[in-house]
Amino acid sequence: MASPLLAKWKLEKSENFDEYMKAVGVNIALRKMGAIVNSTSEISDEGNGKIRINTQSTFKSANVLFPVGEEITESTMDGRTCKTTINWDGPNKLHQVQKWDNGKREATLDWIFQDGGMVLHLECDGVICDRYHSKC
Repeated sequence: MASPLLAKWKLEKSENFDEYMKAVGVNIALRKMGAIVNSTSEISDEGNGKIRINTQSTFKSANVLFPVGEEITESTMDGRTCKTTINWDGPNKLHQVQKWDNGKREATLDWIFQDGGMVLHLECDGVICDRYHSKC
């Protein structure tokens, strides 16, 4: 699928990121580091129904290949081991669901192309965080 999300994105600002990290169970030391690091995320179509999200930062990085619509085991940058599924919701949005603690905990991540940029909308236990990115 041709999508404007398929690009490299630079994090510009975050709203409520510390509260979101608390909600998913990130310890104080990782939250402090997460609040100050710069990052880029590159979303690419690898063919055969697979999407790669490669996030690089000055502290931690992740490079994950997601088969669209299939659950995989993901090791997150904050140390959780999740069962994760990602799906397209139209050409401008990727919807990602992470489940951990034997399915008792869940977070959603929506990667949204909006106004020429990308917003990563995160939600866990009613806590919402938006992370705004510009195209590199």
